[in-house]
Amino acid sequence: NWDYTLVGIVAVFISILIHELGHAFAIRYYGGRSEIVLQFMGGYATCDVNPSRLGNIIIAAAGPAAGLALWGVLALLERQFPLQVETAHKYVQVLLRVLLFANLAWSLMNLLPVWPLDGGQIAHQVIGRFRAFDAWELTLKLSILICVGIVSWCAFEYAQRGDGDYFLIILFGLLGFQNFQTLQMSTRGRW
Repeated sequence: NWDYTLVGIVAVFISILIHELGHAFAIRYYGGRSEIVLQFMGGYATCDVNPSRLGNIIIAAAGPAAGLALWGVLALLERQFPLQVETAHKYVQVLLRVLLFANLAWSLMNLLPVWPLDGGQIAHQVIGRFRAFDAWELTLKLSILICVGIVSWCAFEYAQRGDGDYFLIILFGLLGFQNFQTLQMSTRGRW
C-alpha cells in the first residue's frame, strides 16, 4: 500500500534526522558549527571544528548513539503501553515498527568498521592512535575485509536457502568496491 510506504518513508526520514542530530550536537559540544545535509540514502553533518582523536570518536559515535537512544525510548514505550499500541491506528503501528527496526538495525550496522560509515571513522581514529603512518591504508583494508565477509555471508545464505538480503549484498558490495578504488588511488596501485 502506498500509504504504508509513505509512513515508512517518514519513519526513515525521522531516523536519519535523529542520527544526524546526534552528530550535530556532538560537534556543537566541541565548539563547532554544524549543518545537516540529507541525501537519498542518508545524510551527513558538516563539521568546522577539529577536535582531538577522542573528540572525533565521540562525534562519530554520537549518531548511532542517538538512534539507539530513540530505539530504547520507543521500545520502552511499546513495552509499557502494549494495549495502546495494539489499539492505535495502523499508520501509528507501522510508524512505530519502522522506527524501531530502522533505529536498531541502522545504528548497529553503522558501527561496523567500514569506511565511510561511523564505525569506519572510529576505526580510523583508533588505528591512527597506534599507527599514524599507515592508518588510512589499514582502515581501508579492514573495511574491504568486512565488506567481503558480509557479501560472502549473504551470498552463502542465498545459496543455502534461496533467499538472501539483496540490500546488504548491494550496499556492502558497493562500499567494498569504493574502498578498494580509494585504496588503489591512495597507494598508487601497490595493492
